[in-house]
Amino acid sequence: MSENELLRLADRIDAERARAASRDYGAGDARALCILLSVAYPPLAPRSEWQLQAVERIVREGWRVERKPANLLTRMLAKVGGLGDSAQFLANLRRAVWEEKARIALRELLPHRLGGATVDVTSRELSHLAEIAFELALREASSYIGQRFGEPRRSDGGYSTLVVLGMGKLGGRELNAGSDVDVVFCYDTDEGESRLSLHDHWTRVARRLVSTLEAGSEDGFVWRVDLRLRPEGSQGPIVNSLSAAERYYETWGRFWERAALLRTRAIAGSLELGRVFEREVVVPFVYRHEVDPEIARALAELVQRSRAELSPDPARDLKLGSGGIREAEFFIQSLQLIWGGRESSLRVPGSLPALSRLRSRGLVSDREMQAISEAYLLLRRVEHRVQWMSGVQTHLLPDDAAELGRLARSLGYAAVDELTEQLARARSLVGELFAELAPSRPRPEPRYASLLAKIEANAEDLPDLAEEHFGSVEIVEHLKALARSPNDLLGSLTRDRHPELPDRMLQAIAESPDPEQAARHLRLLFSRFVAPEPYISFLAEDPRTPHMWATALGASEFVGEAVVARPDLADAILFGGGRVSDPVHVVASEIEACAAATPETADLYERREQFVAALRRARGRVMVEVAVADLAASIGTRDATRVLSSLADEIIDRAVTFEMEGDPTGLTVIAVGKLGGRDIGYGSDLDVLFIYDPEAAPAGRDASEYFVRSAQHILRLLSEPHPAGRGYELDARLRPSGSHGLLVTSLPSFVRYHNVSKDLSAPPAAGPSVLSSGAAWERQALLRARVCAGDRDLGERVLAAAHVAAYERGAPAVEEIVRLRLRMENELARERTGRYDLKTGAGGLLDVEFAVQWLQMNFGRDLRVRTTDTVEALKALHAAGYLGTSHYETLLDGYLFLRRLEQRMHVLHGSSSTLIEASAPGLHKLARRMGLGDVGRATAGELLLTRYLDVARAVRAAFRAVLGVSSEPP
Repeated sequence: MSENELLRLADRIDAERARAASRDYGAGDARALCILLSVAYPPLAPRSEWQLQAVERIVREGWRVERKPANLLTRMLAKVGGLGDSAQFLANLRRAVWEEKARIALRELLPHRLGGATVDVTSRELSHLAEIAFELALREASSYIGQRFGEPRRSDGGYSTLVVLGMGKLGGRELNAGSDVDVVFCYDTDEGESRLSLHDHWTRVARRLVSTLEAGSEDGFVWRVDLRLRPEGSQGPIVNSLSAAERYYETWGRFWERAALLRTRAIAGSLELGRVFEREVVVPFVYRHEVDPEIARALAELVQRSRAELSPDPARDLKLGSGGIREAEFFIQSLQLIWGGRESSLRVPGSLPALSRLRSRGLVSDREMQAISEAYLLLRRVEHRVQWMSGVQTHLLPDDAAELGRLARSLGYAAVDELTEQLARARSLVGELFAELAPSRPRPEPRYASLLAKIEANAEDLPDLAEEHFGSVEIVEHLKALARSPNDLLGSLTRDRHPELPDRMLQAIAESPDPEQAARHLRLLFSRFVAPEPYISFLAEDPRTPHMWATALGASEFVGEAVVARPDLADAILFGGGRVSDPVHVVASEIEACAAATPETADLYERREQFVAALRRARGRVMVEVAVADLAASIGTRDATRVLSSLADEIIDRAVTFEMEGDPTGLTVIAVGKLGGRDIGYGSDLDVLFIYDPEAAPAGRDASEYFVRSAQHILRLLSEPHPAGRGYELDARLRPSGSHGLLVTSLPSFVRYHNVSKDLSAPPAAGPSVLSSGAAWERQALLRARVCAGDRDLGERVLAAAHVAAYERGAPAVEEIVRLRLRMENELARERTGRYDLKTGAGGLLDVEFAVQWLQMNFGRDLRVRTTDTVEALKALHAAGYLGTSHYETLLDGYLFLRRLEQRMHVLHGSSSTLIEASAPGLHKLARRMGLGDVGRATAGELLLTRYLDVARAVRAAFRAVLGVSSEPP
């Protein structure tokens, strides 16, 4: 519409208003009223002959007096006729409602002396009209469904009933001209049926009712219906039984639903059932006996959230803007919620009636009552006029000057400035009073509030937002799953009960090493919880725990898989606080718990299954605790490996004791390799030797056969698959003769193999001893030998022989050590440009270990260098003067870096892989887990690779220097 056309229309409405003010309208003036209606409220412009006749009827019958509901129902019944012809009923209902809306609109438009009405009267009449429309539509729908499927009967034989509950402005008798109508459907009981279940019956009735009111034609439609305030919102059933509604609000009811139910009122159907609903559902849920001033702040936060998420222009927004209608309503509702549990007189649905009750109880002052009521009426009057003019549910003042002028004149203002000044004054008063009511200012807008709203609404731009916040589109499905149910981690109920938690959780996910992985594991984990509330409450209470959880799950595939497989391990993250339990205590507790749960009549197989389950649970718990503490930097890498080694020791010892029926005499388990050095990681195999004393075999049993079988059983206890979790991979290849030798070796055989004096208690002979028949690598392996399980006395005798072989025979030739080292590098690492192995590759962990072990064997007669721990050996060799400071620092720093990197890889992938590939997509994730970030043009992955290559080059150079190799061997 052009500006000139708008001006002409504005002139016409001014002329019509002047004419109305000068004299009464008569029957012959119906066309003039049609012009006035068309100009002021275009959506109600009469477009057909029947509408002109309707306006003539309004003039003849008069519009000055408000029509009471009973009289209006009688009139409407006469107009819609019978229920038999559905099409005719619907057409008649549309026309009858249009006529009443036109009458109500004219009452609000015309001066008071001509029967004009204030906005509160208009709202009340519109609400009554909507109630009657629902009642008539319900009667028609009930008749239609009843004829086809039978009358709904309860199990006691009586008729089942349904009530339509008005909510929001309809419930408070404050309906706007352009409002949707908010309703909830509730029926009496699930116990009974017609040809359908009662739930299906009333669902069909409700759907037909809504369809009747919303169906459009050339005559318009009756009303738009909004069902989103029902239990579970748009995801919930369209109807609920009384008991289902009661259970929902008791269990899942959110704070905003308490505010919504303040204005609940039975508007159609069984009013008796409506009273029961109010008594049994509304009063217990909405009105609490305790006085909680924090309610005001919670409502202030709801206003702030709505403003941020729903208002396109808060400055023009009469409803959601600062000092707008919503703040006026919430001023009243805050006090109702705070005091309504003790003052039953405050339990009324309408805003102005409630404000009057608050004043009568002394809970607001005269000044406050006058300021709120006057501002509220002005804002509602302007809102009504905007909606009458536009025909849509808008709350925005026009931004076009001509439209704003037209609005001002239709409201009786001579100039736009008069209207805007009054609105500004009213909004200022409402804003000040509402701010004074809250005990403190609302919390700052949560960072992810908009994202949470879009997750709930499944907005189209959600993938773009996910990419912006988390760097991943795939994360969308995980976040939506975490918000699917009200009590989920990001669900609506959680947001109401713990407003800061969802935002804090999303921020923790975004800051985790791998946001998509963190969200995926959280989704899988919460899908396993039957009752997630304790975990959600703990996450909400301690601001550190969301970060700890997201870090652990986002940094470690191993931790994520373990926790998802066994949700009880989530306690290690949530309640552990980064602490690591004593492995001995954990293993003992699990075994005791299994023993207590195992019946006395259980056979050996059942006891064995329970025992293995206990070992697996203990292993899983401690490993997760260590990983979480490691990732949170609560413990260092060396502390982590020592705890894991102690765990393995205890589990092996328990397995030996179980198999040997409490008496492990005659069988000892010697740890070698990383376990021997108390240096195992999350993915390490366990290198062990089984040694037995042939003199300790049971009478009449072949010692070799007996102890071999026992060792085989022990290995199965430790490694076989089990639903309770993974076992250990044990490696016995470091036994004499390697994989070709016997699984279990007798002490005499071990002594002979290594050519050690039979008298193990005798001091070592002076000078070089006879060389062992064991290869250099076997002697080297014995440097890390220690007793970890079984017969301790026997174990000490084995160690005595091992120390002679390892420390007192001198170091193997450098050529032999270098040959062995390069063979492992060539056959196992197979490095090439861009692909490196931090364990067996050039400059890897084995370079450090081989250099240290060669020095220990070379200077082994010095007892100070005898230790199974690589780091302690480095320190001892340096302190004794066998290793220069420069090489010591290079090897120590390199070893600590490489071990930390190895542990991060294991905890990331949940495997024992030690490969680093420049082109691998996981390199960036690994770098983030090492604490690196992008710097300038260099990515975190590139920085990690550069750091690794620098360390590897330095370690290889130190290895060559220690062994006296002048150049890189071929």
